[in-house]
Amino acid sequence: MKKSWMIALGLAPLIAGCSVFETNVVPPSPALTGINAQNAAWHSQIKRVQDGEAQFEPLEDARDAVAAAEAQRDVDNYGSDELAGARSALEEAEQGWQSLANKRRPDNAKLAEVAEQAHRAQRLAEIARYTAIREINLETLIAVNDKLKAREPEQSAGSAAAGAVRPISAADRELIGQKVVPDQFGDVSFETGTARIKAESQATVRQLAELLKAHPTVGVAIFGHTDNVGPSSESIDRFVAANPGLEEQAPTREDKVRAFNLALSAARARTVAQQLVENGIPARRIGARGFGDTRPVASNDTAEGRRANRRIEAVIVPGPDSPEARRARSGS
Repeated sequence: MKKSWMIALGLAPLIAGCSVFETNVVPPSPALTGINAQNAAWHSQIKRVQDGEAQFEPLEDARDAVAAAEAQRDVDNYGSDELAGARSALEEAEQGWQSLANKRRPDNAKLAEVAEQAHRAQRLAEIARYTAIREINLETLIAVNDKLKAREPEQSAGSAAAGAVRPISAADRELIGQKVVPDQFGDVSFETGTARIKAESQATVRQLAELLKAHPTVGVAIFGHTDNVGPSSESIDRFVAANPGLEEQAPTREDKVRAFNLALSAARARTVAQQLVENGIPARRIGARGFGDTRPVASNDTAEGRRANRRIEAVIVPGPDSPEARRARSGS
């Protein structure tokens, strides 16, 4: 494997959520609605159990979330950084709570700190767990998609997927394997160098959402792709500054461009996924992954070819509750 591939793929967990692309799909911390109201809310979540020991509900929720993440298969491969952060935040919350648990009226500021760390632990644990679930499913979905593409010369588009997968609904079965974006609904375009969807592409996302609502037994895999052209030197510098681990590997400019394109494609795929969620599609039915410039469909030597390579693909796949997806998760 080329060094540039190693750098780009090795940094994928680090750069996937880079803010340089102006996208944010991580839920924020609970917003304060007034100091007195918030303090009262924290105190109301302190419960006394039968033996007199005090329990703090945000801390209990964080413990449950971390335990669930630790039990998730392959979380160490796909969500290790988030899980480590969750454990660290939980440890801080535990330590802070130990000094408050036996006090009749805990200090408001310290209680708020414990709550904040507990919420942070919970969020990071949930991100770790669902990242692992998504990535496990995507490995299967990508394999299915590649298999369907290999069969395309032999079968028509309407029947290519008929023998590949069998989701619950007979009507939905016809959709499996279809690349509805861009083939049916058109392209999804972004502002240059960002993960902001252009206004004219919003209709495409809404059409995809309506399709998914009408066919509840299927899911969708969102794949982001770029051409091999790099951004401006200024954008590269901002990107490297936002990802110090990249510079430590002494990359060439080609390596930086490939890493940038990989991160940009992932950010764009996640933006589409987030907008589907905002249009009412459950997140568990959506997978998102970026491939950078590694899967061109045309030559990058021409403007037309590069335009074709800058794309979002949305492929209809078995839904998470279908027998196929369940078998994939269980490994059978």
